[in-house]
Amino acid sequence: MLNGLAAGTNWVFRDESSHIAFAFEVIATIRREEPGIFDAELERQAAVMMQQAIECEMSFAEDLLSQGVAGLSLRDMRSYLEFTADQRLAALKLPELYGSRNPFGFLNLQDVQELTNFFERRASAYQVGVTGAVTFGEEF
Repeated sequence: MLNGLAAGTNWVFRDESSHIAFAFEVIATIRREEPGIFDAELERQAAVMMQQAIECEMSFAEDLLSQGVAGLSLRDMRSYLEFTADQRLAALKLPELYGSRNPFGFLNLQDVQELTNFFERRASAYQVGVTGAVTFGEEF
């Protein structure tokens, strides 16, 4: 029903996944070139930052889910955030903190590569003509 929204969400997810992959590659390069940086103190700091990030995300989730959303609970959200945190820590070659499972199995399909790309799709959003003029004043 919402093909455009679903496609847009997939593109955002794909882009964010690319950004994360790039960041992990940069960190892997630093780890190879400067292995002394990755000591017990850095590991402790990364664990603290991950815990703080989960608490921030949970504050947002509590606001968002305060009225209830079918199929989405705070417990599941925390479990998903902890699962994701463990994945990120493992990618950084740091010990996992939580051992949580992913309660949202459907999200495993989000990072699957598309068979078509943006440029092969039909651009239906541009089929309606727009009339009028665009002007830029001094405020612009």
